[in-house]
Amino acid sequence: MNETIVFMFSGQGSQYYQMGRELYEEHPRFKLWMNHCNQIVSPLIEVSLIDVLYGKHNKSEPFDRILYTNPALISIEYSLAKILIEAGIKPDIFLGYSLGEITAAILSQGMSLEQGLQLSIEFAKLLERESPAAGMLAIMESEGIISKFPELFENCWLSGQNFHNNFVVSGLSEEIHILQKTLHRKNIISQRLAVSYGFHSKIMDPLEAHFKFFAQNIHFFKLRTPVVSCLTSESLLELDERYLWNLVRDRVNFKKTIENLVKHGDYIFIDVGPSGTLSTLVKYLLPAHSKSIYMETMNQYGRNLDSLKKLNNHFEHKPSFV
Repeated sequence: MNETIVFMFSGQGSQYYQMGRELYEEHPRFKLWMNHCNQIVSPLIEVSLIDVLYGKHNKSEPFDRILYTNPALISIEYSLAKILIEAGIKPDIFLGYSLGEITAAILSQGMSLEQGLQLSIEFAKLLERESPAAGMLAIMESEGIISKFPELFENCWLSGQNFHNNFVVSGLSEEIHILQKTLHRKNIISQRLAVSYGFHSKIMDPLEAHFKFFAQNIHFFKLRTPVVSCLTSESLLELDERYLWNLVRDRVNFKKTIENLVKHGDYIFIDVGPSGTLSTLVKYLLPAHSKSIYMETMNQYGRNLDSLKKLNNHFEHKPSFV
């Protein structure tokens, strides 16, 4: 098989309570890795992350406290990637969307799991302490509406470019609320993300010095597996505190990143996130003639073991996932 294997990791907005529960209960290796992450995280957030994820809350309830969602996403994605790799599916490239790039850096051994999780938690504490209430809105329309209706977006900023008719803006909570109501009146579909902060926008700017202060203490290592940046659409050469800051402050261009990749060959894009979000984006980005394919490993509807079996059958690797 000649296709390049890409592991993709999603960021904030793709999380939900009970994500990965089926695997946690029925896949011993997934449970092992999640428990390992829990041992790192729990002392830092002063509660068991496993209890937060798999406790009394159901999937329909908003899961949006950043102190929990940051480490939860990294833990789920890291554990899922580990069982794929253990099953013989070796990624050639890692690719992350926003926070997902931290997971990519950890798995590429650019930083330790402990430091990546600690960074995500320290940043969450900083946000809860100092960031104003804000939000992010996914808009199902061409970015051209920003120039068509500039007055609507005066206090909101383009923060993510997903595919041809899907982009994200960030803004203060009230501004996002007003924008969504106005778009609805114009019959433009939008969806508020489960995020309470204005990532990838100037709302982050007052946090820069604090973020870089604790990020500079990370011991960075050479990336062992290429990580393609969704900020620059190019392979990362190294990590440092400046790049990590750019990762939370600057606009994500997933659209350009995937388009650039598929110009150079065929890929198997494997969504190693909890919602199948990135595989859906790839679906709309692949040109009609492309031989690249996209696959998910987990979603909100369950049957995750079946998804892993299908993935296993596709690659015809031994031993099996289960």
